[in-house]
Amino acid sequence: MFRYYLEILFFRILFSFINLFSLRAARRIGRILGLLNYYIVKVRIDVVKRQLKECFPQKSGRELQQLVKQINISSGYTGVEFCWFSSKQYNDIKDYITIKGEKHLWEALKRNKGCIIFSGHFGNWELAAQVFGSISEGIYAVAKKQRNPYFNDLINKLRRANNIHLIDKKFALRGIVNALKKNKLILMLGDQNAGKTGVPATFFGLTAPTNPGSAKIAIKFGVPVIFAICYRRHDGRFVLQMNEPITLKVATDSDEAVHEYTQFFTSELEQWIRKIPWQWFWFHRRWKV
Repeated sequence: MFRYYLEILFFRILFSFINLFSLRAARRIGRILGLLNYYIVKVRIDVVKRQLKECFPQKSGRELQQLVKQINISSGYTGVEFCWFSSKQYNDIKDYITIKGEKHLWEALKRNKGCIIFSGHFGNWELAAQVFGSISEGIYAVAKKQRNPYFNDLINKLRRANNIHLIDKKFALRGIVNALKKNKLILMLGDQNAGKTGVPATFFGLTAPTNPGSAKIAIKFGVPVIFAICYRRHDGRFVLQMNEPITLKVATDSDEAVHEYTQFFTSELEQWIRKIPWQWFWFHRRWKV
């Protein structure tokens, strides 16, 4: 328990310190934190290296090592950006982000069935949730409780302040259905290893157990799905890109359709990761490699 106190104390100090600076200056802190992990702390560095080697066999050892470094820096950016953006209202941050395809969101919501936003841990997914929560007056997401209860409470408080409503994982389906009935957005991040409950999707040529929740819910309730990604440009600004909404249809076999659409969204995400590999969160053990 004492460890939890120390962790939340450190986070609160870091959170307050970051918000003393401009975003550009805060990112310098993020870069330092990323390099600190790359050179010294090395949390899950071996996982990142192993997965990159499997996914990009054509890259040389030097290229892969440079990519590992970029991934750590990007992760550091994402961490400090969460602290910086989450403490502010949408009007204070909207100049930092360009939204593309916003009309697709309103098109989907006109159907009055809610909408699933499918994305991944790419670029700044927390900022994406904040923007969606602000422009649509609320977005819902299933969240697993953090091990540290004090950290969990603080993070959730910050999210709620930005119209991000969390659904307890134990009651996920009930919470999602209730939100959809209110014509709300559901954010689904479908890029983590789903273990035995997942369906076998191909991701970078490797079999990856993938959460089929988005496809199952969309098919069962006729909910439109929008693939969205929030990436960081070289000038430090962000682009939130939304694709056209699609309605998932079942021809004969629903299990086959769930697999087909799960693969479709997984492949969409893979295309973005191949374009900007350092902006994906490679620290997850996505494959058993």
